Amino acid sequence: MVKTTNMGGGTGRRSDRDLKVRVKTSKGRKIGSTLWLQRQLNDPYVARAKAEGLRSRAAYKLIEINDKHKLLHKGMRVVDLGAAPGGWSQVAAPIVGSTADHPLVVGIDYLDMDPIEGVILLKKDFTDDDAPQLLIDALGGHKADLVLSDMAAPTTGHRATDHLRIMHLVEIAADFAIQILAPGGA
Repeated sequence: MVKTTNMGGGTGRRSDRDLKVRVKTSKGRKIGSTLWLQRQLNDPYVARAKAEGLRSRAAYKLIEINDKHKLLHKGMRVVDLGAAPGGWSQVAAPIVGSTADHPLVVGIDYLDMDPIEGVILLKKDFTDDDAPQLLIDALGGHKADLVLSDMAAPTTGHRATDHLRIMHLVEIAADFAIQILAPGGA
């Protein structure tokens, strides 16, 4: 059950900033899940992303990184590892000039994703043996100029185990990037 309450004082007027969504626990839902849902429903970046037609709040991370470091350029070939739900691919495609006729962005994830204009989406685990060649083929036989990743390993709540899972994911993503990057790629 979701309950919206006015947390803005006694003016009697409501605004978007005044609303706070509280989530009641339900049978079978753990407190951690309830807290995550409450954070998600109250996150201003989630609301902003939805209002602007972006697939996830993570899109703002790539926008900020690109504004600061100028990673994306017209004509670049880009691979988005662990792309679901597609927020980073969605941001990268117009910047590099990726179109349906000339796709320059390929996203790969084992999760389903809705299509994105100008992006080739592969439903595949990037650790599969044939994944590097499939990505290169999707880029017209060219290696990538840039590999993006905002992947997260599934967590257990056990810090040491979670750290090992995260580091393993970082290592295999880096190894994968080395396989598919063109010389001078990032």
